[in-house]
Amino acid sequence: MEFDPSQPNAGRIYDYLLGGSHNFAVDRAAAERLVQMIPTIENGARLNRWFLDIAINRLADAGFTRYLDLASGLPTQGYIHEIRPDALVLYNDYDQATVAYAREIIGNNPRVIYHHADIAELESILAQADQHFAGERKLAICIIGVSYFLDDQVLRQTLQRLYNWCSPGSQLAMSWLTLPENPNPKLQELLARYQAMGSPIYPRTVAQLNQFIAPWTLLEPGLQRLSEWNEIDGMWVIEDDRQADDDQSDMYGTFMIKG
Repeated sequence: MEFDPSQPNAGRIYDYLLGGSHNFAVDRAAAERLVQMIPTIENGARLNRWFLDIAINRLADAGFTRYLDLASGLPTQGYIHEIRPDALVLYNDYDQATVAYAREIIGNNPRVIYHHADIAELESILAQADQHFAGERKLAICIIGVSYFLDDQVLRQTLQRLYNWCSPGSQLAMSWLTLPENPNPKLQELLARYQAMGSPIYPRTVAQLNQFIAPWTLLEPGLQRLSEWNEIDGMWVIEDDRQADDDQSDMYGTFMIKG
């Protein structure tokens, strides 16, 4: 997990797209190239962050005071510990520079821990969660802006292991990216750029998303577009970025529960 300052990082690019300052020149340059190629990417970043706000408030209204946030990136621009300062929060990320930046942002806050681990190293994260949450496993879990960076096997194993580990009544908030089976050239170039950064994107169709829900139980309103969660009228995908007759490129949000 050595830090390479010459390589852009997906998490720091995300921070830049949200207007954050915790990023490097290499990240800003990569982000600008992505925006020039597909301007819609900025809208997608904002939708994800706005959905996080919705998710945390909904989970808090359900009584949760413990939050496990996976593959967190930088906790800036209004993150969980700022939305709910009374909560216990465990963040994590694989990138050394991101973790260092994040710990600087959080400061001396005993209610918040930022753990250095890849989401694929789930046992390390869960051990830290047991310690931070004092063994309490009924909690809220967030996987937002992350699922499409995990291949099918890792995503399926992660969701199953979380289900086995947490207590009944725990809830999971997730966002998802869907793309057509045959993306247009612009989308193919976007996928290639993320692949080159070492953060490949794994596009899925809506039908494929449903294969990952079980054994979790989907809560109302089910699989819903992020634009609908955020009550945005109209299409958030910029017209020039949309493939003809493409109704599959979108982002979705779900809430799930362990019964």
